[in-house]
Formats: sequence, structure tokens, C-alpha cells
Amino acid sequence: MKQPVDEAVQYFKASAGFSRLFEQFRKKYASLGKVGGSVSIQSFKQAELEAIARFFGEDVSTIRLKKTVTLRAFEKKLQTTKFEGVTLVELLETYFGESLVTKQEVLAQIEKERAGRFQKLAATYPNLKFWFAHLRQRTADAHWINRMIETDDFHLFCAQLTQALEGLPLDYERLPMFGQRILGNPHAFDRTTDLGRLWIHVLHIKRGQGGPPPSDTERVNDLLLEFKLLRDDITNFVTCANLVAEQDDTRHPMWQGAMETHGVLNVPMRELLRVNRVRPSRGDTVWIVENSGVFSSLLDDVPDVPLVCTHGQFKLAAYRLLDMLVASGCQLKYAGDFDPEGLQMAARLKERYGDKLDYWCMDLKSYVASDPSVDLSEERLVKLDRMTDPELQNVVDEMRRMKRAGYQEALVEKMVVQLKKAAMNSKVSE
Repeated sequence: MKQPVDEAVQYFKASAGFSRLFEQFRKKYASLGKVGGSVSIQSFKQAELEAIARFFGEDVSTIRLKKTVTLRAFEKKLQTTKFEGVTLVELLETYFGESLVTKQEVLAQIEKERAGRFQKLAATYPNLKFWFAHLRQRTADAHWINRMIETDDFHLFCAQLTQALEGLPLDYERLPMFGQRILGNPHAFDRTTDLGRLWIHVLHIKRGQGGPPPSDTERVNDLLLEFKLLRDDITNFVTCANLVAEQDDTRHPMWQGAMETHGVLNVPMRELLRVNRVRPSRGDTVWIVENSGVFSSLLDDVPDVPLVCTHGQFKLAAYRLLDMLVASGCQLKYAGDFDPEGLQMAARLKERYGDKLDYWCMDLKSYVASDPSVDLSEERLVKLDRMTDPELQNVVDEMRRMKRAGYQEALVEKMVVQLKKAAMNSKVSE
């Protein structure tokens, strides 16, 4: 003898008009997790509407005007038929031959499977447990990685990342040489590769600073350096004059010779890693400029000034040098260009070194004296909105008003006067 629910299914399957309606019911139940809500029937064909109308005992025009059918109304009507006692859930499960599953249950099952997957990964690659724990948090920085987890490549990447962590150098090593030693491929950890991007992410999480991993070159280089990896130690350089460096508490002869002759050094990262202390040849102040032409012009008039040139956007070598100068107790004086990018660079240095760095010729008077004449596009001016340093705010406001940029070259004479005055004061104090 057939059960009432089986008879109900036989009845509704005998009419093709209920197939699409029941499919909509199933989706609505999955969405709400209960019998409730309504489904649209506006796109239903005439035959489907006729079947629904017969079930409710109404004419087609009335059903069409309602535009929707509620799940509770259908279940209530079902109880007035010979199928009384059959719930809508029972009907749908028997009709489709499977249990109804809510979206919450689906998500819970997915999360359970995901947790199991991470447990297996952690068991297989224990050195990456800290990284997997971060990936499980589903932070925005890891979305692209979570999409890779299902792929075969991800297991290969995990194996390679484990090798890399286990093989981190004890002394400084160039990244291509590291790639060759670990995986037999000098380009394995290039930032243009998936493995290279994953490597940066792993090191960032291992460092434990939080937030998204670095994406700009200078911060990526800084991160790698913390793990004694060098992307480039030759073309990554900084220019300086009248500085003295020590290697194991002994003055380095190259720096000593340059200081004695007031020569200029282009110091690559390779050489900066060979010294452990840098200080000015006189006094405790080091002056920093962005532009090489300005740097050279200042040395023409003040050849013995402790001076550094960063050559625009800061390279890791510049940070390394300035870090050592600050560690030696020096005060930094930085002068940059008066354009949105120049102000942003100055603010980054100030944020890094705090009261150990002062702005030099970067006040409002200096901006006006630079005779701003280069028009700034609205696209570049928008960058000023990200400026938050109160010391530069009046310059930012005036630059917004004038919409023009000024540059260091126009301030060389003013800078020379200040450098000579500072040199005289230094000699008097000595």
C-alpha cells in the first residue's frame, strides 16, 4: 500500500505544471531554512499556471494576477486535499528523491570540509602551520590564495615553501642564488610568479606584523632583508659624501679615503652590509636630498658637508644607510621636491624616523620661494588627500590652491647658506 506522500508525488508528477514550481520551492527552502516566503510565477507558461490554478481551485487569471505563490499557502491547501498530513518538506524530499538542505547546512558542510583540508595540510607541512592558521581566517589579503587550495599546484607550492623556510640563509644571500640552491631555479621566487607571491605572503605572516603583505618594491625588499635575502645588492645603491663607516669597530678604508678627499660614493647594498656603523665626518647632522643635481651643486659650494642623495623613490640601500646613521645618534635633515609625490616621500621618512628626522627647506616659505610653475593634474593633486602630517599641512593646502609644483633646484642658494651656517656653528661648538 502506497504511503500518502508517495501518492502525492505520483499526482504532482503526473502534471508537468508543478516541476518548475517545486524547484523554486526547494531553492526558497534552502535559502530560508524553513517553509516560508514566496516564489515568482510571472515567467511560468500557460500550462503551468493552469495546473497551479486547478490545485488551488481558482481560475488562471486570478493566479496570474497574484504573481507569486507562497510556500505556506501551498502547504495549507495541501492539507485540504486527500493528501492531508503530508508536509511540504516531505513532499519535496520524496519528489526530488533527496533530503532538503539549507544553505546554512551547505555552508557548514563546506566549512567542515575546509577545516579538514587545513588539518591535512598542517599534518603534511608542519612548518607552515602558522600560515594555514592565517589562511583559515579568510582575510582579504588571502582570498587569492584560498582559491588555489583546491588545485594540485598548491600542494607543490607548499612543498617548495617548506623547503624554502627550512633553507633560509644564516648570512645574507641573493634571492636568485637562494632560488638556485633551494629549487634549482634562480627565478623560482621572482615576484612575477605565483610561488614568489606566496613566498612574500608566508614571510610577511611569519614576521607577525599583521595587515596585508607589502606590495611596493621598497617594503618587499625590506621584508626579504629581515630574512637575510637580497633581491639586488649592486644596482640598489645610495649616494653619499663625508661619511665614515666602521667594519668591526675599524674604519673602512674606502669610506675613509672618500672622506679625506671629500669624494662621492655610490654605495651599493653589497657594501652597506659589510659595515656595522656609519656616522658623519663632523658633527651629528646629516643632510639628505632627493635630486642628484642638487646633491652635486651643494658639494660644489660646501664640499665637506655630510650629505646623502636618495635618487627619488627610496631604495633599500637608502633605508639601510639612514637606519645606521640614526643608530649612531645622528639627526637627519631631509629636503624633497614640492610635488604630491615628493611630499608623500618626505612623510614616509618622517613616519619611519620620527623626531630623528627634520624637514629641511620644506616649509611654506620654501615652497613659495621655489617659484612653483609646473601645473599639476587633478589626478596628481588627489594624492594630497592622503597626506596627514601636520608639519606639511600648510604646504599641502597652498599646493592645492596653486595647483603647481616647485622643485629643489630653485632652492640651492638658500640651502647652501644654511649648510655653511650649520658648518660654522659646528666648528664653534667643537
